[in-house]
Amino acid sequence: MVTLFLTRHGQTLENVAHIFQGHLPGHLTALGKEQAIQLGEELRHYHYDVVVSSDLQRCIDTVHLALDQPVPWYQTTLLREIDWGVWTGKECPSIEFRNRLTDHFETYEGLYQRAQCFIDYLHEQFEGKRVLAVGHGLINRYIQARILHIPLSQVDTIPLMQNTEIRTFTLSSNPQLL
Repeated sequence: MVTLFLTRHGQTLENVAHIFQGHLPGHLTALGKEQAIQLGEELRHYHYDVVVSSDLQRCIDTVHLALDQPVPWYQTTLLREIDWGVWTGKECPSIEFRNRLTDHFETYEGLYQRAQCFIDYLHEQFEGKRVLAVGHGLINRYIQARILHIPLSQVDTIPLMQNTEIRTFTLSSNPQLL
């Protein structure tokens, strides 16, 4: 069993500007930095054994601002945001993403599979631990879908996490027990 405290990085300049960040590092706003500090205050009420975060700078900065106690910290590309390909760094247009061409982007199917790989990674590396995971909006949504056994076609029913919101899950080491 793994206890997962899933959270999202603080607000970024790119969030405010409605930019497809994808694998860009991202830059926390003043509010994003404050959110990370407030996350740290909230985390004082949690007991966790390890931190796992995306290796993108906005998550790294959030962890640095939130944590004031020494705890093992691992970074992984499994928690990166979706790769927007050629849209990375561009303003988000008002379009229906389900109808986009996928030749130059990470697909939603790929993101769904990566979310499962992250859950498998947690079981392989941190079984019996309480894990704080700092990720991004879409990958966190897909991780939740996998945990809750929501099919890919219904992932959008899961509300996007607010910046530095925490959601808690218990991951059984035996999926039949869920």
